[in-house]
Amino acid sequence: MADERNEGPGAADGGENAPGPGNGGAGDGAPPAERAGAARLTPYELAFLEGDFETRVFPMIQDEAEARREDPARRERFAFLAAGGEAIRDIIPPDAPPEMLDEYRALFYHAFNFWRFGRRLYALEPPVARYLVEAAPTLADWELAAPYDSLYIQLPPNLFWASINTDVPPEPVDGFFVTVAREEDPLGIPFVDLQVLMVLGIHRLRAGFSVIAFDTEAGKGIPPVWAEPGREEGQDFENVLPGGEIAGLYSILTTSEALKLVARVLWYVEAHAQDVTPAPAAERRGEDRPGMVPLSRLEFHRVVLGSAG
Repeated sequence: MADERNEGPGAADGGENAPGPGNGGAGDGAPPAERAGAARLTPYELAFLEGDFETRVFPMIQDEAEARREDPARRERFAFLAAGGEAIRDIIPPDAPPEMLDEYRALFYHAFNFWRFGRRLYALEPPVARYLVEAAPTLADWELAAPYDSLYIQLPPNLFWASINTDVPPEPVDGFFVTVAREEDPLGIPFVDLQVLMVLGIHRLRAGFSVIAFDTEAGKGIPPVWAEPGREEGQDFENVLPGGEIAGLYSILTTSEALKLVARVLWYVEAHAQDVTPAPAAERRGEDRPGMVPLSRLEFHRVVLGSAG
């Protein structure tokens, strides 16, 4: 990525106090045909389903936010909630380098809001993901909108690749946490604050994952970043992996590209509601064994290519 490139929470491959089950994950290959269309295990499930996050920690933060009349979707206000600060300190490994602290905070912020808004998961099937790249919808006159104020967008496995740093090999992008907050500038003009956390490097042989946090604003008089070229040279999402063009892979090299992909997904979900259908959580079956792609236990929305294609 062109901007912030840091290895995030869980990416230390199993710090002693890092959240999550400690191993497992999806990503070492496309799922078998009989599992196609199912959502994969999410970073939220890897990091926050075990322990008492949902039964004690998150409700405690919610109670404090309501008592103080704070909107925890506002990233800068979330940082002032004492319950959240204490919980973050508890999950950060004692040997975590200082540059990783912001990544833990970003993951915790998104995970809390993901829980708060009902754990909304949107899983894209490959044809719609390819359409959003190849057709390159301009989103002319589109105003930023999301079906929920916090959600997770799960990309098809191993289709998009990115790196947390220029000296680190590219990893498959699993998806994006997205949280939006409505704010006003000093003149009282409303705008939308968009916080995004890209998650990459989830696979069955690694205990954690990497994250890259970024944000943007949208509103009257603010040029949308998704209307700008994503790269100074070459086409947006053009593959840079050796041999990747044969497999039809895409690369995300800049923050603008990542935000452009997120915006196109949100636009598609809004403009093609008939192609977005709720799906039940996967049932645990005999084929969920080591070596297979783990399935998510969350209900989700399946996003397919319909009339747009």
